[in-house]
Amino acid sequence: MMGTMEVDTVSPVTERKILVQLKSDQGEALGAPLDIPFDISAKDLQSICNLLLEQQEDPLPYSFFIDNTEILKKLDDAIDFDKANTERCLDIVYQPQAVFRVRAVTRCSSTIEGHAEAVISTQFSPDGRYLASGSGDTTVRFWDVNTETPQFQCKGHKNWILAIAWSPDGKKLASGCKDGKVG
Repeated sequence: MMGTMEVDTVSPVTERKILVQLKSDQGEALGAPLDIPFDISAKDLQSICNLLLEQQEDPLPYSFFIDNTEILKKLDDAIDFDKANTERCLDIVYQPQAVFRVRAVTRCSSTIEGHAEAVISTQFSPDGRYLASGSGDTTVRFWDVNTETPQFQCKGHKNWILAIAWSPDGKKLASGCKDGKVG
């Protein structure tokens, strides 16, 4: 007797997935391998990375790479699914991006008295030991940063000092005033 065969009419899952291992740029694995959608976004990878690194409160931005190819928008932009080996785990390297957090100035930490009018231009010496300031009082002053004391005062300009710049070796300083003269 021949039996009848029933066919399941439920359609197969169409979402493509791939097994990946997140690794730091030093090669350290982050957690266990993950089975993720092939079209996952870089933003979603950042969320996963921050979750695994326990940085949900203060998440950091990350860049992700597969064989030195950056995942800019989605994983499937960086790799061809048809050529990908779904049998093996794909390494995705994560690297933190530079983060610049600007905090508002809430107080002045120090004041150096000396100029008779507003300071218009300042510049630290290349070694960071001195500060030069140009002012509306037509003088350039040199300050010791550690002691916060004046070292020298230069006069010679007849107008406001608008710009100052140290030489790369820190032995000379150029100053420019409003009337276009360089001293």
